[in-house]
Amino acid sequence: MEIERLSFLVTPKDRVEDFVKADKSIWNPWLQQQKGFIQKHYQRYPTGRVDIRIFWQSRADWEAAAQSPQLPALESKLRAEFLGTYQKLS
Repeated sequence: MEIERLSFLVTPKDRVEDFVKADKSIWNPWLQQQKGFIQKHYQRYPTGRVDIRIFWQSRADWEAAAQSPQLPALESKLRAEFLGTYQKLS
């Protein structure tokens, strides 16, 4: 099993739940269609940080999903739906 780790900083910080809701509605249906996807977890912090853990059966499954040509459209859809600001942390 492989775990993909993503972290975001949401502003304003009181919009974290709105960000998670938008992320779930856009990304989760796509993830559920990907080979090897197991589950996804969210960790929320009072600072506005959101850590996302995506569990995959294998590194190959994760890497195959990461090459999908649908990713830019999904990201654009999230930016359009979520009215706050977020940035991906390294």
